[in-house]
Amino acid sequence: MGTPRRAMTSFGLTALALSAGAIGLSSFGSAALSTRYAAPGASFPAPSNEGARGSEIPSYNRQVRPILSDKCFKCHGPDSAARQGGLRLDSFDGATALREGWAAIMPGDPDASELIRRVSSADPDEVMPPPSEHKSLTAAEVDILRRWIAAGASYEPHWSFIPPIRPASPAVRHAGWVRNPVDQFILARLEREGLSPSPEADRRTLIRRLSLDLTGLPPTVEEIEAYLADTQPGADERLIDRLLASTRHAEHMARIWLDAARFGDTHGLHLDNYRSMWRWRDWVIDAYRRNMPFNQFTIEQLAGDLLPEPTLEQRIASGFHRNNVTTSEGGAIDAEYLVKYAVDRAETTGTVWLGLTVGCAACHDHKFDPITQREFYQFFAFFNNVAENAMDGNRHDPPPVMRAPTAEQARELDVLRDAVRAIEERIDAADPAIDAAQEAWESRWRTTLGSTWQVLSDISVESTGGTAFTRLEDGSYLASGVNPDRDTYEIVARIPEGLTHALRLEALTHESLPHNGPGRADNANFVLSEVEVTAVSTADPARSKPVEFVMAAADHSQTSGEFLVRKAIDGVTDAANGWAVEGYARREPRVALFIPSEPIGFENGTELRIRLRHETQFKGHGIGRFRLSVAASDEVRTALAPSVAGPWHMVGPFAAEAGVDPFLADFAPEKSPGQFDEAQVFEGGRAWRPRPEFIDGKVHMLSGEQCATYLAREIHCDTARRVAVSLGSDDSIRVWVNGRAAHDQPAKRPVGPDQDRITIDLSPGRNVILLKVVNYSGGYGFFWSPGEHDHAHAVAAVLRLLERDPATLATDERESIRRFFRRNHSPAIRGLYDDLAAAEARMASYEQSLPVTLVMQEQMTPRPTHVLHRGEYDKPLDRVMPGIPAALGAIESDGAASSRLDLARWLADRNNPLTARVVVNRLWQQMFGIGLVSTAEDFGLQGEWPSHPDLLDWLAVEFVESGWDVRHMLRLMALSATYRQSSRVALDLLGRDPANRLLARGGRFRLDAEVIRDQALFISGLLVEKVGGPSVKPYQPPGIWEAVSYPSSDTARYRRDSGESLYRRSMYTFWKRTAPPANLTTFDAPSRETCTVQRVRTNTPLQQLVLMNDPQFVEAARGLAQRALLRSGALSDVDRLAWVFEAATSRTPATDELDVLLRLLATQRERFSNDADAAARFIGVGESKPDPSLAPAELAAWTTVTGTILMLDEVITRN
Repeated sequence: MGTPRRAMTSFGLTALALSAGAIGLSSFGSAALSTRYAAPGASFPAPSNEGARGSEIPSYNRQVRPILSDKCFKCHGPDSAARQGGLRLDSFDGATALREGWAAIMPGDPDASELIRRVSSADPDEVMPPPSEHKSLTAAEVDILRRWIAAGASYEPHWSFIPPIRPASPAVRHAGWVRNPVDQFILARLEREGLSPSPEADRRTLIRRLSLDLTGLPPTVEEIEAYLADTQPGADERLIDRLLASTRHAEHMARIWLDAARFGDTHGLHLDNYRSMWRWRDWVIDAYRRNMPFNQFTIEQLAGDLLPEPTLEQRIASGFHRNNVTTSEGGAIDAEYLVKYAVDRAETTGTVWLGLTVGCAACHDHKFDPITQREFYQFFAFFNNVAENAMDGNRHDPPPVMRAPTAEQARELDVLRDAVRAIEERIDAADPAIDAAQEAWESRWRTTLGSTWQVLSDISVESTGGTAFTRLEDGSYLASGVNPDRDTYEIVARIPEGLTHALRLEALTHESLPHNGPGRADNANFVLSEVEVTAVSTADPARSKPVEFVMAAADHSQTSGEFLVRKAIDGVTDAANGWAVEGYARREPRVALFIPSEPIGFENGTELRIRLRHETQFKGHGIGRFRLSVAASDEVRTALAPSVAGPWHMVGPFAAEAGVDPFLADFAPEKSPGQFDEAQVFEGGRAWRPRPEFIDGKVHMLSGEQCATYLAREIHCDTARRVAVSLGSDDSIRVWVNGRAAHDQPAKRPVGPDQDRITIDLSPGRNVILLKVVNYSGGYGFFWSPGEHDHAHAVAAVLRLLERDPATLATDERESIRRFFRRNHSPAIRGLYDDLAAAEARMASYEQSLPVTLVMQEQMTPRPTHVLHRGEYDKPLDRVMPGIPAALGAIESDGAASSRLDLARWLADRNNPLTARVVVNRLWQQMFGIGLVSTAEDFGLQGEWPSHPDLLDWLAVEFVESGWDVRHMLRLMALSATYRQSSRVALDLLGRDPANRLLARGGRFRLDAEVIRDQALFISGLLVEKVGGPSVKPYQPPGIWEAVSYPSSDTARYRRDSGESLYRRSMYTFWKRTAPPANLTTFDAPSRETCTVQRVRTNTPLQQLVLMNDPQFVEAARGLAQRALLRSGALSDVDRLAWVFEAATSRTPATDELDVLLRLLATQRERFSNDADAAARFIGVGESKPDPSLAPAELAAWTTVTGTILMLDEVITRN
């Protein structure tokens, strides 16, 4: 529904007028407002006794390295390519090396150190850094360097590269404040600073703080009252445990992880089409719901596919690194984008688990951290072997992918599989009558075949390539001598009197051939490019006729590369076309049958001129031994004859009504799906139109949106048969065969070949095929390719078996004959096969409807990895093997080369110096608004020194020793006295510690975008707490997608969902990366094009405009107003206002606050009482309907008040 302009303007003006100064609500009274958006990276106050007195020795890590890193390492640091003058200051040896009588640093003698002379110089030609760098050292910085050198210039390893050891908890003077070890570290620092902690926050503040931090939703009024009433010991523990055990907590934690994983619903580049990844998001929610240990969480996401016999869930988890942006843009170079993808995965892994900017070493050695360019590409190598295409094909499911049923879907699939098995058991059940009929049928065919095939004996064979042939006793011909690259066998043969109905070519083995053949190639294979036959009258040689073959069938064809037998009669003889038989793996005799369009032969005798052409790119791949036969009977031809398909006819498109899914709409053509009459006319004058240009095996485009188009054709066949069909569609497709549903695929996808594979049963005579193809938006088309030859291959294989002595048949060969007979020649069983086909179609359709998710999978042959000059994909240097930076230790591997699984295990190893620190720092950031290391993405030399180093190490060790238990760490933090402090701040403390790095007070910061929206829905009663599932499309301003999209994109136009999808938690909102949700990005949600582990927090007028005008928030305000008005009992305005205020802020309003709200309510009542239209428009915003029992003017007035409360700074702030 659109936003009524007048109503919104009135609401907006009212809310703007109610500023902090205007209404004086205590929500706006805290002096902490001025620090609410303090920069996350703001440095913390230095301890008063550190570096302040000249007698103290400066710490290299704490004081010296930050100066050198910021001012010197760019030109004199780890990057050898950028190093100037050969001088290296990041190592003791490099800095103290003598250079023609001087050294940059002379330990113990700052006056003799060239470094001090240069940084202190006033000469612009001498001073370092040069003036052009604008990085001059301050006097205090020079003093630190002088005192450090005077003390011996002791270098130290960077703190974060040293594995953490649990430090002893420091002694404190005011131990009564301490609730757990966290507090000892905080209090010790405060006492050194001469500061005291803030008082404990009131219990209302605590439950709101805990609920928002742990679940992303506020407490209800009832939950607040229950907590306040619980005065027994352990009340806080019970509250925290309840919150941590909730699904809301799992969703909240997963939502934060989606930023790190750069999760999105689209590919992110060019067309930015839809990508199916929501099942991976479900996995993340479930992992947090089960409190999966973080080491397992790590291993399954980075290498779940490489675990021994990985489960479905572990393979889904591996999709973490399929969340990267991809493209399919024309002109994009595969090699370049494969490098981009691997770089992204390396950078993301470095950020999320190591807290390092490893990508800075892609083009050169890292300028600050000990990561060489070579080491970066060793790390990159872990991700450079994914079995993926560089171009995503604009598909929702670019491989590698897998079907990923939910638990409920898996149960339904089991039911369908059981139904198929039950029918199969009935089909296979013993039945003496049927078995007797099969015996008679076999006997008849054996008699027929014994007289049908006649080996061509009156024959001459020559070779265009010089091959010699020897005729053997069984009528076959053995090739020998030279084996030319390409060759054509030219055969002339007389055939018996009468007509020939089929030609048989046997490719036989022989001990003289490589590996016994049947081919002449070294691997025993052959590739027959084409079979060409001309019939010539022996009575009148001037009369001749080329033979057209309409069907080819073989007992086996090589599917790798699609070297199918039909390629031998398609008229194509290019380098990669023909029939092959996998001779390299299956060195067995083979047979092919070729069926002409009409019987072959002239009166008084016929001569066949046969050419067997071998002209592919595979040299020396001729047939080694062959035998030719012809069929005098037409029974073989009848059994193998292809069906005849008429042209497609089309009608439509049929447009669906607004809000109706066209796939579910029952349009006229499907009301009688088995009765196709090309002369039929439907409503609106729509009629079937022949579309002969719709050739099988090609994608055909249609037109229309939010509609269905129908296609129908007739297929005639001589015998019953089962045919495999490959389908494709944009978007959904439904198939009927002779009026019976054969396939249902609800989908939103671009069309492509072979997206679905089904099997259909055709009856003798006329068959009717009906397709329904549905499009929602963007491109529109379908693909149909029948595997008619599959039936012919089955017939050929069975006929081959029936020619053999029954006593020589193996059990599986006997079973093949039995199944063929029952399927095709037993009326009693035929009906069961119809039932089986229907059951299998239901199962296949259901399987095809299951969600797809992208997963990781390694290539069989490892892709070589090279150092890339300047990071350029086409300039490889030395080859490297997978590895990690030497500064971080060593990686253990079970194989010759380390694998992605080895990397995952190393990252989750207790001896890894970074992972545990990085993760607990982000958990601290979640609970306190900023991490102990404010640069959550950078624990390297350019990152911030921890505000409390010992506490960080204590937490890291505690995390590992707890079994990597995330909930344990959150509980520990939540129960600390540090966390429980009030966020009110005195002006002197505010001035001394504006960013609250000393933690002398509780954190106060604006809520994340998703929490703001979810909170409004939750308080209003509109939130639908359904867990998991595909992404949803709630309200969004018009034109946002259209402005950035190509017309052919399947995300070119935003179509808002309806119903419960409008009110789901924001973590389920559809994320188009080139145009992420506007109301969320306004509140600093990232685009998710790259990994984000720390969001920025801004304060802009647009944010208030979203709260005032977004239909989601206006509707939420009305929902909250409606809840207040429908509360039972004789309630006054004051009672209702107090309840609304408490629901939104978790506290009761002060008297002056109630006075302001009552005055606002009175003015709005008067306004809307005098303007009924405005009231109706205002409460009509959103899809949900106002309660008809409420007077529109009263509901509108209350909506203004509740909307104003929802916009309060106190409501959108965690304090």
